[in-house]
Amino acid sequence: MNQSKGEQTRQHLIEVGAHLFHLQGYSSTGLQQILKEAGVAKGSFYFHFNDKEAFALAIIDYFAGVFKQRVAQHLLNPELSAEQKLDAFNHYTVTAFTEMNFKAGCPIGNFCQELADSSESVAIKVGASLNGMARCFAGVIEQGKQENVFSNDLDAEDCANFIVDSWEGAVLRMKAQRSAEPLHNWLSFIKRLLKPS
Repeated sequence: MNQSKGEQTRQHLIEVGAHLFHLQGYSSTGLQQILKEAGVAKGSFYFHFNDKEAFALAIIDYFAGVFKQRVAQHLLNPELSAEQKLDAFNHYTVTAFTEMNFKAGCPIGNFCQELADSSESVAIKVGASLNGMARCFAGVIEQGKQENVFSNDLDAEDCANFIVDSWEGAVLRMKAQRSAEPLHNWLSFIKRLLKPS
C-alpha cells in the first residue's frame, strides 16, 4: 500500500529521529538537528507531532516495530529449539551492538532512563514495549519446558520478566565496559538458571 506524501514525511522524520536519539540520546538531540538531517521544515514537523515528547512516543513505537521485525524473529523461529533461540537472540544483539562500538545500547532502555521519570506517557509506552519483549521470552521458556531442557518449576512469565530486566542491565554494563562480555555472561547465567536442578 502506497503512502501519501505526508505519511512518507512523517515516517522519514521518525527514522531520522530514531537514529539520532539512539546515538545521542533524547536530551542531546535538538529539534533543529532533526529538521536539518531530515531536510524537513519546522512547520511540517509540527503538522505531524505536537511536540518533541509526542515525537519520542512515535519513535518508541518505531523501535518496538524494529524489535518485532529483526529481533523477535529469532525468539519466534519455529525451526529452532528453545536453547537455539536464546543463542540466536544473543548472537544477533551482540553483532548489532558490536557494529555500534557498544555505545548506543538498547533504545527502549535509553528512553526509560532519560524520560520515564518525567513523562508518564513515555513510561507507559516503554513498559508496554518491555512487556512485549518479555512475552517473546515466555514463549521460549514454555517451549524449553516442553522439550525437557528447562525446569518445569519455572513460572514462564516471572522468569521472562527477569530475563528482560537482567538483559537491560547487561546492556548498561556493556556500554560502560565497551565490551560484549556482559551479554555473553548474561546468556551463560540465564541458561544455567533455566536448567533443571
